[in-house]
Amino acid sequence: MASKVDSATWETGEAVFLETTAAAERVFGLPETIEFIDGVCQDKTLLSSTYVWDEFRRTFLYDTIICHTVFVNSLERQEDFATALKRLPRFYELRYKPRKLRRALDVIARLHETPFESLEEAIQRLDNDIRYTLKRLFFNGLQRPLLDGAGCRMTAENIIETSPQVTDRYGTFKLPSKCSKKERPECKIISFWKERRADIEAVANMKIPSGIKKNVRTELEEFRKAAQAILKGKTIEAYGTRCYAKMADIIICLECPPGIPIVTSNKKHYRPLCQTLRRPDPICFQP
Repeated sequence: MASKVDSATWETGEAVFLETTAAAERVFGLPETIEFIDGVCQDKTLLSSTYVWDEFRRTFLYDTIICHTVFVNSLERQEDFATALKRLPRFYELRYKPRKLRRALDVIARLHETPFESLEEAIQRLDNDIRYTLKRLFFNGLQRPLLDGAGCRMTAENIIETSPQVTDRYGTFKLPSKCSKKERPECKIISFWKERRADIEAVANMKIPSGIKKNVRTELEEFRKAAQAILKGKTIEAYGTRCYAKMADIIICLECPPGIPIVTSNKKHYRPLCQTLRRPDPICFQP
């Protein structure tokens, strides 16, 4: 069960809101990054949202499933762990995708926090991460239920497990996406935007800072275009990649209660968005 954004209030300085990068770095980050986030979170109420949880699942949980699949395929070929690692960047889901490959390497690095001796043991640990551990680590210390402004349902609630064809072998997992322009989930995104028309108008007219990098300017311009499409009543534009690739940071800003700072490594987006939406300056860190 999830709560609405405005169902409770917190005093300034009493709470922080963990955006997706902060939630992920608590689990997969470098020691100094984890130490910084823990310091920010100390003695604070930790807030996050269903949208952040779904983003976490669509990225790190999905990448863990990819690593598990590659390792299971290697085990079936009777290969060792070193060969499985060589196959990882060659897997079609990761080839030529540096951001996904980096996340996959973070997944593998976490396995080495406790030594293991075989590829099969690595598979067992990934299996446990997929079923239980990543969810436990994500929710560690967070106030529950999560905030639920947009009612996000971008990923299937349950992971699909495929049974192995041979006894004593490992099955694999799938995490279907349920959000596209053709397959629209039963979320609350349309009512979310209607209730926040003034906010979306502010983003549609957002002033882009001068002197920023060209790619960042392009990304902020995409926010404006996406907001303008919503204002024109193009409801189909509220789903699929338009939502989770173009509007995600805006949604997270607005799911965070007013007056509560967002903890994030994505300062290039959240600083101008928080300024535009009259929210506290985000607490930023370098991952």
